[in-house]
Amino acid sequence: MKQLKESLPKQVDAALEQWARAAEGWATAVRLIFAVAFAASAAWMWSHYSNAKYIYLLLTAAWMVVMAIGLSVKRSSESKVTAMTMIDLTIVHLGLAGFVQQELFPKLGAGVYLCYFPLLAVAANRYRVMLVMKAGLYASAGYAAISWWGGSPPWFRLAMLSATTAVFVMGSRKPKDLVVNIAGKAVEEAYELGAKRKELELIPQVHQLFLPPPIVDLPQIWSSSKHGAGAETNGDYFHIFDTPRGPLLAVGDLGGAGFKAISEVAELHQQLGRVVSRETSLPGILEELNTFVWEKYQGRRQFTCVLTRWEGEQMRYVNAGHLPMIQMSKPQGAQIVGHKQLPVTCGAVGMQAEAVFTESVVSFPVRDQLVIYTDGVFAKLTGDRTKGVAEVEALAEKFGGGEVTTLCHRIFDCAQPGFEPNKDDSTVVVIRRQPTAAAVAAENKT
Repeated sequence: MKQLKESLPKQVDAALEQWARAAEGWATAVRLIFAVAFAASAAWMWSHYSNAKYIYLLLTAAWMVVMAIGLSVKRSSESKVTAMTMIDLTIVHLGLAGFVQQELFPKLGAGVYLCYFPLLAVAANRYRVMLVMKAGLYASAGYAAISWWGGSPPWFRLAMLSATTAVFVMGSRKPKDLVVNIAGKAVEEAYELGAKRKELELIPQVHQLFLPPPIVDLPQIWSSSKHGAGAETNGDYFHIFDTPRGPLLAVGDLGGAGFKAISEVAELHQQLGRVVSRETSLPGILEELNTFVWEKYQGRRQFTCVLTRWEGEQMRYVNAGHLPMIQMSKPQGAQIVGHKQLPVTCGAVGMQAEAVFTESVVSFPVRDQLVIYTDGVFAKLTGDRTKGVAEVEALAEKFGGGEVTTLCHRIFDCAQPGFEPNKDDSTVVVIRRQPTAAAVAAENKT
């Protein structure tokens, strides 16, 4: 990036060089106009008693010679361009000096002074600041000397020359500055866009380091999940720990953006894994995790999460500031799938140094399903938490008759319409409690 930005001025100079060469054609046109104008002036002054007509004829000849030289040079180097500009200005000086020498200045010949301005304009269109400055200084110094020689005060016209030179210097410099700035910003934006796209490609891969497979089939539960990386924020967490007491499910959201958020979630995952290996109760697990999150962030970041564990016909869970879970139930022989919200039980992890986490126990018969999700799922539909929960609940009810994977994908896809990437990452997890082998055998026998 630094090398690209440093090379921009040279690249802009090269690009402007082609434009600057067009100024050679304008210089030729200006010389032709001068030659015609001075030839006409010579004809106009032909019957005048002075030698003014001869000065005009000499100026005409000089401009024609310089014009021929300019046309013969196909590609002019910077030194040749500077030399030709100085020759043009010298001709103006000589013309003015001729009128002074003939003692005609300032009554006659003073108008030759106006030739300075188109020459400075042509120099400015070459986008070489030093050339314009040299030309302006040379024109001002030459006119000052000639004017004093002729006994005419030069101050007003010198002021005009100086002001015009300053404007042309700024004008010849500004386009280059603008192009460099715009190109520099474009390079930065392109770099950031490329880095962002690469980041979006890599984030899902990094997320897989702690996300379980989309389908997890355990003796007690069947899990289907779908995760989408966010374009701006990433912090969703999901894992299933296979513990001696049965599968323990954790779903949460730490928040944050980019790889930093992913690395922080990965660190949290490692810490949670260590805690789960030695602690059995759900409140005890979150109390230890709370100490870790509080010490790291001092309340600046919270981890909203759900921990669940199944024991026979019951499910134990702690909802620490996360979104309400949805339990889907279809009793044997029922035609309609019922559902209910499992509410939040306590505050988020990391809100305070000492926190108490409340566990709830609900009946969870075989074949019941549990829907857990993060706020990124409904972010495209609404920014309101209550409305978002209602939207997901309506989708769960609508597609509740489908299998686990169908229900998971329907909720995820229908809650995120359109093709634009979601700003926040999103996760949907659907759990189905599996019947035991003995129960399946009994059902088959029946």
